[in-house]
Amino acid sequence: MKAVIMAGGEGTRLRPLSLGSPKPMTSLLGRPVMEHIINLLRSHGVTELCVTLCYKPQSIMDYFGSGERLGVRLTWFTEEEPLGTAGSVKSCMNQLGDEDFLVISGDCVCDLDLTALMQFHRERGAQATLGLYHHQTPLEYGLVLTGQDGRVERFVEKPGWGQVFTDQINTGIYILSPAAMDRVPQGTAWDFGKDLFPAMLREGAPLFGLPLEGYWRDMGDCQAYLDCACDALSGKVKLDMGLPKREGGVWSAQPLPQGLNLVPPCWISEGVELGQGCLIGPHTVLDRGAQVGDRAMVQRSILLENASAGDRTTLYGAILCKNSSARKGAVLNEGAVLGENALAEEGSTLLERVRLWPGQTAPAGCRLARSITSGSQKGALRFGDSGTIRGVLGEDMGPEALLALGSILGQEGPVGLGCSSVPGAGMLARAAAAGIAAAGGDVLTHSLDSPVQGAGAAAQLGLPVSLFVEECGKTIYLHLFDKDGLPLGRARERKLEQALLQGELRRTRGDKVGRLRRMELTPEQWARHTAQLASLHRPALRKVTAAVGTATPEDRALRAVLSAMGCKLEEVWRPGIVAFQSQRGGFSLTAQDERGAVVDAGQLLALAVLIEMENGCGKAAVPAGASAAVELVAAGYGGTILRLDRDGDQARTLYAAQPWLRQAPAAAARICARMAISGQKLETLVSKTPRFSSWRREVPLSSDRGRVMQALARESARQPQGEGLRLRTGSGWVYLTPIARRSALRITAEGPDLELAAELCDFYAGRTAELDQAISEQCAQEGDN
Repeated sequence: MKAVIMAGGEGTRLRPLSLGSPKPMTSLLGRPVMEHIINLLRSHGVTELCVTLCYKPQSIMDYFGSGERLGVRLTWFTEEEPLGTAGSVKSCMNQLGDEDFLVISGDCVCDLDLTALMQFHRERGAQATLGLYHHQTPLEYGLVLTGQDGRVERFVEKPGWGQVFTDQINTGIYILSPAAMDRVPQGTAWDFGKDLFPAMLREGAPLFGLPLEGYWRDMGDCQAYLDCACDALSGKVKLDMGLPKREGGVWSAQPLPQGLNLVPPCWISEGVELGQGCLIGPHTVLDRGAQVGDRAMVQRSILLENASAGDRTTLYGAILCKNSSARKGAVLNEGAVLGENALAEEGSTLLERVRLWPGQTAPAGCRLARSITSGSQKGALRFGDSGTIRGVLGEDMGPEALLALGSILGQEGPVGLGCSSVPGAGMLARAAAAGIAAAGGDVLTHSLDSPVQGAGAAAQLGLPVSLFVEECGKTIYLHLFDKDGLPLGRARERKLEQALLQGELRRTRGDKVGRLRRMELTPEQWARHTAQLASLHRPALRKVTAAVGTATPEDRALRAVLSAMGCKLEEVWRPGIVAFQSQRGGFSLTAQDERGAVVDAGQLLALAVLIEMENGCGKAAVPAGASAAVELVAAGYGGTILRLDRDGDQARTLYAAQPWLRQAPAAAARICARMAISGQKLETLVSKTPRFSSWRREVPLSSDRGRVMQALARESARQPQGEGLRLRTGSGWVYLTPIARRSALRITAEGPDLELAAELCDFYAGRTAELDQAISEQCAQEGDN
């Protein structure tokens, strides 16, 4: 069988380690990682290899040549423009002929049983067979669900924690037939995971997957690179170490002199200099020409060619790239990386995950908490469960982070920008504006002062992306919206997070700098537009009186919309009128009915769905965690509920068209319009919706979130659909979903009364804790073995 090695990757996530060279050329134990892949293929009898190239192809071809030195024959295919995984392999078909062939990435680290994969493919008569791998933390990978015979049933691309119902990930190793490749258009960007395999699944083509024994890891970032090296030293992955194994589990080019403080396992290449009293290991790699000074400590770290750690330096979990140097007394903590020719001066300290780009310097005696990339610093911003980025002003949220964020957003084109009318938010917004303009994007500002108004502005203008900076006390919330005024969605959020982690700020030429412009959109215009969207366009029987406060920007926005609807407004509730309150930036609505009974956000959402069904729409789109009451309401009218996590683009498109199901001002306006037209009170309308009481708990986890979710899914025998796990239990519902920002599981139970909801919540909380403990004990036993 022939094979295709995909070696076109630039390795942006691996920077600064990969800067200046293609990712497959990254040195692992003294040789490019792609050489380990070639050795694996040769060990399984595969010696006719096509290699697809894109980024800096000449450096790869110069090193490997014809492949004769490694016992294989290499044929090179260079892309002028990126064609995607399937598109690049398509260009090799004339060389591959009419036989089935294997595809593998040139930058993964593995020792999987490829022979078993080939045999399984032939036995099943498959057109395509995917090499799968049981991964303990599958969040960053595409998941593949298969039947008992191995036939692929479903793909989940880059799942959230709530979608991890299997630990089978797609390794990017495939056996393919020419018949499968016939679907791939010539010279067109096509991807295996996004295009070819989903098309085969829809057609019912013979598409299979096989979990493989052995080791596999995507060497995607610096931490994964270090882990791969440590796993090779520990024997978890079988690689050609390239050096003689000396006594005590140390691989060394030369015999080990007496008196060295070496803690195995270690890998020491030729020309390495070790100072007196230094401590090396465990899990340390010293490449050709590396130097370690007197009384230095280097543990679980990698020093690449000619890198040096001076006297009394301390390195733990660090990577020093070629010709970089940590001088006397420097301390590099877990995840710290010195790029090529970078320098940590005497007595400097690099905290966790701090990276110096090539040629950058950490000054003497400094305590560096942020990475330095091309003279700029980056911030690590992460999205939470609600699709917002949260931080504390002056601690983990400052102008540097907003400058970096703006620089990335500005690459997409014009950016909408708004902020709370307080100094801190204004300062951060100005920093973001500077980054946007410096990247070449125009900045379109507005005077709206609540996030829900910012979402409305984004939808009205249809900009690629909009940012609203909200300040509540010391907490900052960054709301990002797409052209429809919706949160960006998980795929765009992850792409943005990754760009921030890479830390490269784009700067355009002076004549390309973006401009700052003011949107022609006043709060009054926004309110009239929102009221018009939410109205039911029927004559009113009565004028609704409502109480809405004025203390917060979101309540003031709500008042403006109800005023535009023609409602009579008061500030304080009294018997006989309704009261509304807007929360969470204007995206959550609560109310008091005419008798003073509180109506929560879940009940009001059910009421909004009821109005939608009575209005003849027949469909409504709701968030993943919406109450089960909405399904019961829709079922009563023969309607359909679409959930954002479950129903994809169809749900998202409908959700964008129904702002009253996601924005408090529009929801209140819709409800008031129904009250005005029908002449009914709020308490009468609410009585038509199912009454569900809810109870919520969070269970902290000591084991992996994904494995706990998998165990819960297996116990319930439920086929996963969308985000989290939703279970029907008698007359109640339970919704279980992992929390993004910490290792915990959120359990929401609903029932016809509070007692049942609390019982369901307590039961599943207890069961979750039991499964978590069992998984922790199992992991501990596996570690001992």
